[in-house]
Amino acid sequence: MDDKELKDTLEVHTQSIQGMLDNQLMLAAQVQVLQAALATVLLHHGDRPTLLRTFRGYMKISKESTPQLSRHMEALEGGMLALLGQGTEPDKG
Repeated sequence: MDDKELKDTLEVHTQSIQGMLDNQLMLAAQVQVLQAALATVLLHHGDRPTLLRTFRGYMKISKESTPQLSRHMEALEGGMLALLGQGTEPDKG
């Protein structure tokens, strides 16, 4: 591989990496907007205990189906559980 081919290959890889970084930032921004919208809806929903139970079920399924991501989901899950009122619902005796 001569210098020109090496420089061209490096340029292609550099552009590809930059594109992936840009996509990652756009996805992160989209997630933040969706989280804010979801939080708004959840905070004003009338039946948060039912939502909490449903959310826990879906999170269990999500973690089981993508175990490689489950550790990363835990902090986000904690925030959502707080919004849904975990620990604030009355005991069911």
